[in-house]
Amino acid sequence: MKFRDVLKGVEAVEIRGEDVEIKDLCYDSRKAREGSLFFAIKGRSFDGNQFVEDALKRGAVAVVSSRPPQGEVAWAQVLDVRRAMAVASCNFFAHPSRRLKVVGVTGTNGKTTVVQLTARILGGGYISTVGNFVGKELPATLTTPESVEVQRMLGEMVEAGLKYACIEASSHGLYFHRLDGVDFDVCVFTNLSGDHLDFHLDMERYFQAKALLFKMVEGPDRWAIINVDDPHGRRLLEMVNCGVLTYGMGPEANIYPLEASFSMEGIKARVRTPVGEIRVDSPMAGRFNLYNIMASIGVALVLQRSKDEIEEGIREFRGVKGRMERFRFGEIYAVVDYAHSDDALRKLLSSLREIARGRIILVFGAGGDRDRSKRPRMGRVAGELADISIITSDNPRSEDPLKIIKEIEEGIREKTSLYMKIPDRREAIFKALELARPGDVVVIAGKGHEDYQIIGREKRHFSDQEVVEEFFRRKNESE
Repeated sequence: MKFRDVLKGVEAVEIRGEDVEIKDLCYDSRKAREGSLFFAIKGRSFDGNQFVEDALKRGAVAVVSSRPPQGEVAWAQVLDVRRAMAVASCNFFAHPSRRLKVVGVTGTNGKTTVVQLTARILGGGYISTVGNFVGKELPATLTTPESVEVQRMLGEMVEAGLKYACIEASSHGLYFHRLDGVDFDVCVFTNLSGDHLDFHLDMERYFQAKALLFKMVEGPDRWAIINVDDPHGRRLLEMVNCGVLTYGMGPEANIYPLEASFSMEGIKARVRTPVGEIRVDSPMAGRFNLYNIMASIGVALVLQRSKDEIEEGIREFRGVKGRMERFRFGEIYAVVDYAHSDDALRKLLSSLREIARGRIILVFGAGGDRDRSKRPRMGRVAGELADISIITSDNPRSEDPLKIIKEIEEGIREKTSLYMKIPDRREAIFKALELARPGDVVVIAGKGHEDYQIIGREKRHFSDQEVVEEFFRRKNESE
């Protein structure tokens, strides 16, 4: 595709140079190849303009930058490189979202489960935190990748013959225009609570970033599926300009449970919907997962799936790695979950309180170089809802793990004295499992699917699941 055709619709200050043939798009100079168009993104901690020469040496033949043209290379100067990259990506990959039914899911918690469960019901592809499916499985990079990857993967879904795509829409992804140009048919709101405030600064800005998704879905043939038990969901009802289905725990919602039972083995429920009753028999556990299931039911209904297809998809979906992932050794359960905010931790522990026969022993920490305000709040939640807590390291990054633990401790000691501080995460998990008695549930929160720890600038292999399995294996060998 010619350079100027790739840039069709891009608001450019100036375009200069030969109308060269573009064979690929990239924003990382290390991925440039012969015929690439390089986007020089200027971020908080890096400036892509510093890597223009490297991209050209590797074969790039054109540049999009916020800076004026330099040299003889084909060059487009734009005001916002990320906006331009989104438009150009849609053009280059021939607008694949127009040939798919696309579902966008936003909210603080539940996005990954809703995306993957919905894709299972629809038989479609997905782009999510834990992984991507485009007809084949691909590893995940960001919750919402940059626009080049989003459009590339949507194109691969079309080539694979898929008809549906489900995408996690993070607040960062929406704010940075990674989803601009995606032709969404359905958008979903799960919930909103304090997270990423290191970036968004306050809850109103965070909400407005999430609300950007709903401004992309307009018209009588488009739909919003909204959790009306969340006050931010009720705000969204006043903002949408499309069809709406609501879900929640009470009859004021369009989709709600007539009855529900929860256990460590799963969820059984009868759910009222506009097309009649749907029976839920899910191996996923926890009340919050019933919310996720109802969100997926809403999407499936507006996309004309039958009750039988919906019930079968729910029944066969076993959940997402690192989301309420359960391990059992005799009468002791271990649960690995991604909960890394105070609200997610509260939902997780409250759900387990409903179904645990014994004590809840919690292992958790908080990520470094991220929203510090949630650390004492997470501590207070742990103090309220766990019987014993062990504060440990998450991904400390450049921060001192002991400093992060101290900030969590400020909240937990307001509620309880039944806690320990063990900075080594493996040691903390082993200690929690050693303390467990029959009927107890050991909850390991914060990292979920992640198989690494980031300490300083080093990314080290570490898996909560592997540590749990190692403990149980050793215990089994010694008995």
